[in-house]
Amino acid sequence: MAWGDGHRGGTGNVRRRPLLQGALMLMAAGAATRAIGTLYRIVIVRWAGPEALGLYQMVMPVYRMASAMATLRLPVALTRVTAEELARGNPDEVVRARRATAVLIAVMTLLTAGALMAMTPFLARRYLTDPRTEILLWLLPLAIVPSALTGIFRGYAEGRQNMRSTAVGQVVEQLVRVPAVLVLLSAWAGRGVEQAAAALVLGLGAGETAGLFTAMALSGWWLVSRNRAPHGGQRSRTRRGFGQFSRPVFLVFDQLRVARSLLAMSLPLWATTMVNTAAQVINVGLIPRRLLAAGASLTEATEAYGQLTGMVLPLLYMPMLLVFPVATVLTPAIADAWAAGQRERARRRFLLATAGAIGVGLATLTVFRAFPDAVPRVLYGAPDIAPLVGVAGIVAPFAYVASIFASVLYALGKTQLLFGTFSLATAVRLGLIYVLTADPDLRIAGALWAIAADYALTALLNGWACVAHLRR
Repeated sequence: MAWGDGHRGGTGNVRRRPLLQGALMLMAAGAATRAIGTLYRIVIVRWAGPEALGLYQMVMPVYRMASAMATLRLPVALTRVTAEELARGNPDEVVRARRATAVLIAVMTLLTAGALMAMTPFLARRYLTDPRTEILLWLLPLAIVPSALTGIFRGYAEGRQNMRSTAVGQVVEQLVRVPAVLVLLSAWAGRGVEQAAAALVLGLGAGETAGLFTAMALSGWWLVSRNRAPHGGQRSRTRRGFGQFSRPVFLVFDQLRVARSLLAMSLPLWATTMVNTAAQVINVGLIPRRLLAAGASLTEATEAYGQLTGMVLPLLYMPMLLVFPVATVLTPAIADAWAAGQRERARRRFLLATAGAIGVGLATLTVFRAFPDAVPRVLYGAPDIAPLVGVAGIVAPFAYVASIFASVLYALGKTQLLFGTFSLATAVRLGLIYVLTADPDLRIAGALWAIAADYALTALLNGWACVAHLRR
């Protein structure tokens, strides 16, 4: 696809080159991390077992919600402010924005970690329905803290159009996480399911810590004065970034204007993230409870949840490696063409991307329906999940085109519409999970059919909205 077409002349091509280079860099990093992650998951299923994987997957929504609380999606706002102010030749505003972001995230991270530790006994025993998750919840701050702090440096780097920090960091995280988990599993072999699940959480923390150090090294945070602003901006007059931390933290309150501006940008994105993570947290408690209502034992319910979230859904999202980079590039490509009045070019890009996503989805559907037992047997040594793989094939086309439609609506500025359709589809998913998962004939397959309904509704509503707005 000729994403760069229409930008005639040297200036336009130079202006677009960082976006394309960044997209290709992220695509390569995504391919590497997906390959490492696939091998990692295969080994984990064989070494740790589905029950340990189920315990780990139970605490992951809590981890994602805590991470969202810790960052408030401020790194995304910092990216936008950094790009805008450097282009305008205002490096001092960038320094204020990143300082405010760093302080806000640091404070929120400490508060979030403390709240999680205080709520751990309640979450493990009363909500997650399995007291064995308590030790995992105690260990989660080891991953939450470095993950949140990494967002500061990556947000700043991406605003400077430096995607190397994110791309390299993703690979380094996996290269550290996988050996750490394997070493711990080997050292704790035979000690039980809880220790195996704890090894997965500790490995996550090790990977996030490595990602933090990588982001610090590659973000360009420490040597601001040696970098020119992109797009012809002026050289920064600021001193070395490290010196700013010698000032008392309370000086951030002199930057209330900057903090308010950052929060105004980040909170709508944070609200969408919180709806998603809240739904995942609800699913962690809801799905096992409804499986118990269908007659499953606690062990069977935990194992089934692990099969769904740790095996089947990763299989479903594996082909997204081909779709997600296109969706990422599509947002600025559509926004640029639409703002320039090139409506036909925007529509053509939309149709090309949609056709590509449908093609990947239909190919996935064909493979999953034709070889539902061979795929999980080769990857996981678990042919018993074949019925779930067959259902996942039906989900694939809707899931892939939904990501394209979301990118287009983001580009058109229809974020409120996205939030509405997402909330409606999430409510439908939760309702169907409650009903279908308790059916003794469906059990965990009922949860997967609910996910299918969610993606189908989202794709239909957002696809209709894309067509309606692009016709104008």
